[in-house]
Amino acid sequence: MRGITISSLVIFCFLFSYFLPIKDAVSDDTKSCLRCHSVKTLSKQLENKESLSLYIDGSKFEKSVHGAMDCSSCHTDISLKNHPKPKKIASKKAYAKEVSQNCLQCHPQDSLMKPEVHGKIVKKNEIFCSECHGSHYITSMKDWKKKAGFSTYCMTCHQHAITKTLPGKEKLSLKVNESEIKKSVHGKFECIVCHSDFSKINHPIYNYKTKAQYRTEMTQICTKCHKDQDLQKNPAHYALTKTASCIECHGYHGVKPAKVAKSLPESQYCLNCHSRAISMKMKNGETMSVQVKEEDLLNSTHKKLKCTDCHKEFSTTQHPMRTFDSIADYRAKSKEVCNNCHKEEVLKYDKSIHAMAFKKGNAQSPDCLKCHGYHKVSWITPDKSARNELCVKCHTREGDAFSSSVHNLALKQGKKDAPVCSSCHNSHDVMPTNIANLNASCLRCHKDIKTSHNKWLWNPPVRLTTFVDTHFNSTSCASCHTQTNKAVYLTVVDRAKKKVLTEEEIAKIFGVNSNEVKGKIDFNGDGKIQEQELWQFMSSLKAKTHANLAGRIDVLDPNDAHKIEPKSKTVKDCAVCHSSGAQLSGKIEINKEGTKAVKFDFERTALNSVYAIPDIKDFYVLGLTKIKILDILFFIAVLGGIAVPVGHITLRILTAPIRRKRREGK
Repeated sequence: MRGITISSLVIFCFLFSYFLPIKDAVSDDTKSCLRCHSVKTLSKQLENKESLSLYIDGSKFEKSVHGAMDCSSCHTDISLKNHPKPKKIASKKAYAKEVSQNCLQCHPQDSLMKPEVHGKIVKKNEIFCSECHGSHYITSMKDWKKKAGFSTYCMTCHQHAITKTLPGKEKLSLKVNESEIKKSVHGKFECIVCHSDFSKINHPIYNYKTKAQYRTEMTQICTKCHKDQDLQKNPAHYALTKTASCIECHGYHGVKPAKVAKSLPESQYCLNCHSRAISMKMKNGETMSVQVKEEDLLNSTHKKLKCTDCHKEFSTTQHPMRTFDSIADYRAKSKEVCNNCHKEEVLKYDKSIHAMAFKKGNAQSPDCLKCHGYHKVSWITPDKSARNELCVKCHTREGDAFSSSVHNLALKQGKKDAPVCSSCHNSHDVMPTNIANLNASCLRCHKDIKTSHNKWLWNPPVRLTTFVDTHFNSTSCASCHTQTNKAVYLTVVDRAKKKVLTEEEIAKIFGVNSNEVKGKIDFNGDGKIQEQELWQFMSSLKAKTHANLAGRIDVLDPNDAHKIEPKSKTVKDCAVCHSSGAQLSGKIEINKEGTKAVKFDFERTALNSVYAIPDIKDFYVLGLTKIKILDILFFIAVLGGIAVPVGHITLRILTAPIRRKRREGK
């Protein structure tokens, strides 16, 4: 049926076109073909449902460079004997590829490769001859070059999806949308106004390594017309030109008018620039992105706020230029923005170990932006696990340790009172991890713990509440509630002021720099504190202040404090600490402002010294603090105590007869 329809159509076309005048300049072969192909409505539906026009204008074909050629010169697979015969064509693209192969019969590939740019297009074989040169109305290239405007000449190739592969495998599109150009502020410009090093004769090849380099190079084109003195009229915009390329904001060819309507909603006005990949350069050379994603704002807890609610000094009429020494400096000053609404939280943060570390120059230390984000400020979530994840981003080792604890088990079970990081360490006022505040953190949840401990932790034969307090003041909860290595920690304290002395404060007492404190305690520089070194250091310190050593038992690795075990695995054997064979390391701990304490190993024999008595207050571990000289004195005292009554009785017995005679008067 389909064949009959096609045959009928061809016969109709032939009869219709037979009477049409055909110019004598074309060959008889061509005249035969035009009997049908001069019908304007003649077309073919392709397999992909595209419609391919089969119409040929004879007069235009006659004027083309191929006007004197037979149709069969290009269409080698078609002859009048076997045509029309239905031919399967997948698509216009596939047909263009097929026909382009015929061009190579007269135009050898070697000759096509000679112009470098054209050669690269031919080699890639993604654009075919007919797509640029047309199918039938091909004009002389020399004549066409003379007549064609620059835009027409350039768009012959650049209308297609041509790309350039850079060394880093990035793909750079060279396609130009002509309609975008016409709508742009550059719509009346010829291509060479911007691309002045190109012409119809010369087409240089640029070897850009990256897209970023390409964008930077393109900026140089813009500055030919847009001079520095013009750009400086808008300080904020001028600052952007030093860190971002023009095309990042304005585009490549569809350049829009420079002015942004101030009547726009505030967020849209700001996002007109800040939605793009722009950045700010700091004084130290660091570069920070100032791009803002609208979706982040919309998903933020601040989504109902305007930009100027936080950035108060900015508006649609003014954009002050702010400079920062570094990204860390920017983050530090951004806290002022948060303080507008969150005064209490900022005040707490300023007292935290995080703030101290940040002030000391630790750029990795958390601040408002690091935890809460810049514009995608998270909602306060009731999900405790999610809150833990925020801390674990930095504290990975601690997070791994916590995952094996009884606390995390309770969290997984969904218990409402299950602790998370902030339960012990606080959210904003995070304090240094020492015995005082950690035990206090435990007591927040375990309020009756002292009472329950007093049932078994007592000094026979009399139960003393003070005895329980002594343990709580000198032993961390983790020491007994984890199955880990433990250590005796000695910390320098000012008894009068009731505070731990930091490295900085000790340095000030001695009148030296902080980095010289180590030499004051470790004289021989072996990294281990001998008994003589410890007591000499304390003697020098006590001469200048009310200093003593405070002792405590804690886990050797601070990270192990997160591995809290169930009650069944709690250490209840007194001998673990109170025996001469107790496996406890000795550590001297010198606190530093805003960072982790400096720790030195010390000889445990120092605890057996007579000097320990006046220097270490409120701390005693039987078996570790036995002082030999005191043991000798105690032995002498015991012997003396026994010898006196025994000697007295012996003398009484020996002298009994004498005393009897005296009583009898003999």
